[in-house]
Order: sequence, then structure tokens, then C-alpha cells
Amino acid sequence: MILSVALATAWAWLHGQTVAEKKNEEKSVVFPKPSLPADNTPSRERSALGERLFHDTILSIDGTVSCAACHVPEFAFGDDVDRSRGFEGRLGKRNSPPLFNLAWKPHFFWDGRATTVREQVLEPIQNHLEMAANLRRVLSDLNRNKSYRRDFEKAYGPGPITSKTLALALENYLLTIVSTDSKYDRFQAGKATLTPLEKRGHQLFFTRHQEGGAGCFQCHGGPHFTDYQFRNNGLAPDDDLRDEGRFRATGQEVDKWRFATPSLRNIALTSPYMHDGRYQKLADAVAHYQGPLHQSATLDPQLKGDGLKLSDEDLSALVAFLETLTDPRFVEEQ
Repeated sequence: MILSVALATAWAWLHGQTVAEKKNEEKSVVFPKPSLPADNTPSRERSALGERLFHDTILSIDGTVSCAACHVPEFAFGDDVDRSRGFEGRLGKRNSPPLFNLAWKPHFFWDGRATTVREQVLEPIQNHLEMAANLRRVLSDLNRNKSYRRDFEKAYGPGPITSKTLALALENYLLTIVSTDSKYDRFQAGKATLTPLEKRGHQLFFTRHQEGGAGCFQCHGGPHFTDYQFRNNGLAPDDDLRDEGRFRATGQEVDKWRFATPSLRNIALTSPYMHDGRYQKLADAVAHYQGPLHQSATLDPQLKGDGLKLSDEDLSALVAFLETLTDPRFVEEQ
């Protein structure tokens, strides 16, 4: 699993060590120190317990669905379908987001309704379209399991397993899933070379549209390739889903059709794309920004206008650059 390979690296991150510090000030992507929960210090016992729970169907109503069913390690802990299937094959309403670098995220779900990992992890367990379980029944099953009682005692001390310790264990594991070693990271550290096509994509990505580029960095900038904001990116609403995005969480008109800006790290592994998984290919997701975009009152100001209107060669270059953001550990060490 990713955890067994990346745990030492993850702990370095979680204790505030940036890439630059870790590599003796090499020229590399520098992540800021994350704000971590003070009451859930990373440990092998806690992370191993969380990993076990993440892959165990005991958290679902009938023992058929685990967290890993919709968050698959080789897909950067995302899914390869437009909308995941849960209990009895029930179809979810949104594409499953990948789970990595969560220690830096300020909010969770496409609409940002949760602000901590521990808050987020309990929702899918109880959602009728996902694991559909009764939390009280799940805790009863865990407390009757001698192996889990032993592991929870090692991780969090004596006492019954509670919703709090369940959430803490899952949180502890998820916070250790850290992605920092893409070809782009190695390029920044002087350890890899981009092809001419990737270099062109890099130039387009980090150049404003008004200056002849694609301007992707304006929403997908920084070490995580996201600004963690909510945006309406010009997708035509799906009449069947009737998903109004962050509006469902806030009730504010300004939030209609706005969704969390996803990280572009590992983007080549997380097909299909957008909150509803409407694009199967990365090239099609990029081509969406060619226009025309769906016009609405909340369309992001960065996208006002006729679209990118890039040449086919430049679109291919952008895709080539985005593919350099893949962390090979997610595909090579399963």
C-alpha cells in the first residue's frame, strides 16, 4: 500500500518539514507547514488502524462496501467511474475526489461542507447512497471485534470504540497519504528534464491568457495546483442531477454552480473529470476551456470571454504537462 512506502516521508511533512528543508535547500516545490490536529498526533499504530478501517467493509450496512471501493489507491485514491456505486449499486451524485495531501485542505467535499477530515469521514458511512450504515450499529460491531478493540486500545488508549476514535483513526491514516514526487517535482529539483512538448505546456500553464498562455495557474497555482477556492467553471448544469454546488451548503445565491477547485496533481490518474465525471479523457476536460462556456451570473471572472482558443498542438502540450504531475508511487508500488 501507499502508506507503507510513504509513511516516513509523510511524517516528515506532518511535522512541518518542507521539501526544500528535506532536500538541503535544493530548488524544488516547497509546501507550507500544514495546520494539523493537535489531538491526533501521527503514529504507526493509529495510521495502521486507519488504513485497516479504510479497506474494511465492516463500516457498511451489509459488509459489501469499504471506503476504498470509491477511493482506489491506483487512481490516486479516486475512482475510475463518473459517479461511484455504493450499497446495492446505488449511484452517487458526484465524482469521487482523490484523497491525498489532505493535511493542507481547508474544506472537504465538492461543496466544502466539511472543514476537517474527521468530520468528512463519517458522512459516507451514513450516506444512503454510499455505505448506508447506522453509525451506532457500526460501533457495536467494532466493539464486539476483539482484534479491533485491541488495535484501538493501542492507538487511543483503553475504553470503548466511539464515533470520535473511529473518525480519528481514519483521519490519522488519510493525513499520511502525501503526494510530492511527480516528474514535475523532480524537474523543479533539477533531477528530471521536460520534453519540448511538456515545456510548451508548462509555459502555457503559467502564462496568462491575455499574454498568449492558458492561465491555468490562476486557479490551479501553488504547490498543490489549486487555490482551494470555489468556482463556477462554465459547465452547463446537468438537468438530471440538479446539483447547484456550494449553494447546497451555504444557501447563498453567489454560490450557485460553484464547486471546489480540485488539485491537478495526479490528474492523469483521476479520470473521469469534473464534479459529475462528465469527461472521460483529460484532453476533453482541457478542451472544455476552449469555449463556449455556459454563461451564468456566477461564472468565474477568470473565464469571462470566448474561451482559450488554443491550437490543437498547444492543447496537446497542456495535456503533456499535466501528465508530468503524476506521482509514480500511486501506480508502481501497489
